[in-house]
Amino acid sequence: MKLLRNITLIGLAVSTLWCCKKEGVLSGDTQSDIFDKDVWTDSVRTMQVLTSVYADLGPESYTTRINTSNSLSEFSDESDERWATTTTTPAGTFQKGNYSASSLPAPFNTVWKDSYKSIRKANLFINRVDESPLSAQTRKRMKAEARFLRSWYYHLLMKHYGGIPLVDHVLTIDDDFNLPRNSYEEGVNYIVKEMDEAAADLPMEYTGTEGQNYGRITRGACLALKARVLLFAASPLFNGGAADQNPVFGYPTEDKARWTKAAQAAKAVIDLNFYGLLQGEGGNNTTAEGFYNVFLQRVNKELIFARLSGSNRTYENAHLPSSRGGAYHTSPNGDYVDAYPMRNGMPINTPGSGYDPQNPYVNRDPRFYRSVIYNGALWLNPSTNTKQAVFTYFNAPSDGLSIPFVTPGTQTGYYNRKMMSEDVTGSTGGTQHFFPFLRYAEVLLNYAEALNESGQTTDAYEPMRQIRERAGLSPAALPSGLSQEQMRKFIRDERRIELAFEDHRFWDIRRWKIGASTYGTILRGMKIIKNTNGTYSYEKFDLPKPASVFIEPKMNLLPIPAVQVNISDKLIQNPGW
Repeated sequence: MKLLRNITLIGLAVSTLWCCKKEGVLSGDTQSDIFDKDVWTDSVRTMQVLTSVYADLGPESYTTRINTSNSLSEFSDESDERWATTTTTPAGTFQKGNYSASSLPAPFNTVWKDSYKSIRKANLFINRVDESPLSAQTRKRMKAEARFLRSWYYHLLMKHYGGIPLVDHVLTIDDDFNLPRNSYEEGVNYIVKEMDEAAADLPMEYTGTEGQNYGRITRGACLALKARVLLFAASPLFNGGAADQNPVFGYPTEDKARWTKAAQAAKAVIDLNFYGLLQGEGGNNTTAEGFYNVFLQRVNKELIFARLSGSNRTYENAHLPSSRGGAYHTSPNGDYVDAYPMRNGMPINTPGSGYDPQNPYVNRDPRFYRSVIYNGALWLNPSTNTKQAVFTYFNAPSDGLSIPFVTPGTQTGYYNRKMMSEDVTGSTGGTQHFFPFLRYAEVLLNYAEALNESGQTTDAYEPMRQIRERAGLSPAALPSGLSQEQMRKFIRDERRIELAFEDHRFWDIRRWKIGASTYGTILRGMKIIKNTNGTYSYEKFDLPKPASVFIEPKMNLLPIPAVQVNISDKLIQNPGW
């Protein structure tokens, strides 16, 4: 393919140059210094340019943000945010469908601009690093890192918009900024080629004197990103689902072979025989200890690429209930909670599962107890420094369910606890946190999905068994003889559980084109009444608010900000926007 060589759009160019002058990324200097020749004569300053591209990384759309109250969970059907019913917030605006190309809520209003700023810096590093006094081996490795990061931002843009302009040239005053969008296929092919080539120049891990580089891009990260991009390319939204048959928005014609390519790419990561699911101590997974520690243990073979952070309690402060010093930001959706099966692996609505509607939190999937704070769940109390029960029953003091919702409390009867340390509160203690951009569990789920969709349903059992075994389910194996449709439901439910609150569900809903049946459903909660004898009665209820607005197929792709489209006669807007 012919790769576009220029940065896109006059407006983007102007904003990029402006940001270069306003935001510092080099120690003691402004970002404009990266254009000075002296930067490339100094090893430290050269490396700082690449470090600044790393620093832009954040949980999906929220660039440079980690362990904060903001995530894409409130923008999907995973949870509702604390303020959605009382104030105008980005999530509330999004849920109501009150946005357009000219009035996008955060974080979607800056994705285009921020991603291209990072791509520009990566391009600059790739084009200039050979001028630096760094060793040839180091330059080669770091150039491969930059190629990964550039592709990462492209994959982020493609998830939002479909095909986008591809840029591999640093902006100069003589360049033509008025460029069209590349086709979706060209974007996929570009990332795949880049990842294949970059992987060859990167180590599997950083050891010895290179241990200080832990967290940098590795060969496995390149192959895992390639696998994810091919999974998206094979998914219904893009695989023959191109709006108006325009190749910018996806492949005009469906090809089942794309699922085979996605499966092969995921298998390539598995065949490295380097990664694995983090297990509990002594291989004991009955309490989902490995699942819990993967987000808190700095070095483990499940994290392929992650955002690292020093000791903090930011996430705990944002999500824990008020009695634990938290800001109770998110209230998990009751339907998400119900997706957790029983410990025996059976969905709760399956006859013979053992689920008791009046004792709903007994014998559930061990990940449930590591992911959800429910009525009676234990958490450290900062006042006593002991673990005590959190009570979420209707009108319970401090943390209880309130209808209509008033602070403090929960809207659904639940609080999020995933990725948090059980030894930290919102006001005391701290620990390192690691937000997984790519982890081995996702690779296994990608592999299972691609196998099943390519007609190899029988082969999908093994990666699913590994996920469920580490979760502590017994038996871990799925029922035999599943049809492709039945296996699809198990895989999608497993992704919803295993990858919850990691900013996957938002994109899964879109690539599967299931928005009407998810956003179109009212969020649910659990109303628990405390009886006079100290027992509890349980009743599921619908939240007293409208279902989120989702008009297919318009909202499967997000609109490019109008300010970008308005300054280019070649940059077409996504359909319906």
